[in-house]
Amino acid sequence: MITIHCDQYTAVINPLGAELTQLTTAAGTELLWQAPEGKFWRRHAPILFPAIGKSNADRYQWQEQEYEMGQHGFARDYPFTVVQQDEDAVVLRLVANAETRLRYPFAFELTVTYWLSAEGLQITYHVFNADTETMPFALGFHPGFQLAAPLETYVLEFEGVHSPIAQLGVGPAPFRDGRISPLLAAQSNRLPLSHQLLDSGLVILDARDMTAVSLREQAGRQVLRLSIADFPYVTLWTPEHQQAPFICLEPFAGLPDQKGPVTDWRYKLGNQLLPAGESREFKTMITK
Repeated sequence: MITIHCDQYTAVINPLGAELTQLTTAAGTELLWQAPEGKFWRRHAPILFPAIGKSNADRYQWQEQEYEMGQHGFARDYPFTVVQQDEDAVVLRLVANAETRLRYPFAFELTVTYWLSAEGLQITYHVFNADTETMPFALGFHPGFQLAAPLETYVLEFEGVHSPIAQLGVGPAPFRDGRISPLLAAQSNRLPLSHQLLDSGLVILDARDMTAVSLREQAGRQVLRLSIADFPYVTLWTPEHQQAPFICLEPFAGLPDQKGPVTDWRYKLGNQLLPAGESREFKTMITK
């Protein structure tokens, strides 16, 4: 495990998947879900790449060929190399290898930087296409945040919203159904949380106008704030029908498949298409 720290925070990162596993304040408050014996969910904050969610038949199509692709891609299951490490920051990288090319035939480089400051934890994802053709990908961050009280005592507050919040239809979960509709449970830029809202599966929100989402107690105290300006979607999830004491707030640059035939990644909604030799960067920050 890799530990970085500053006066206000300590973060622990697992080189396997470059996964953030702990984010603790100076006062000793642990923000991330900790799963004793894997109860409810054995992960903490996996990185999703080059796919998000389920693919139809666990496959996708590119240039008239089909490739296998498991749920959420494969980056979370590979060890990343530490490129640089300082007291308050670490840079990790995953590059294509013979095994990844069987499922994803591209010379990619995925670099993740974690940097702690008085403000919080900034995470930067840098995707580089070292190939000679356009490279499709999706990238997501899937952090679970611990709850000290029942889910129903919390509310989400979205920054930058100028119109009713829209959600992308899900069904059968975890696939999309192709619909887009208003999020009826929202009250302007606020969304009261409940297990009833989330027991049908993930809730995917159109976040193109959003800059951040805050988790707050109903009385108003901020628990944490997550910046999402670089991500067009944000997904909410907690294990269905289990009353789990955590909530996942997930910035997505990409989407699960719409239920149906194997999807051609040239046309998949939400996919990023990165020209040869170019890179794309996504940033988020967790603030207490």
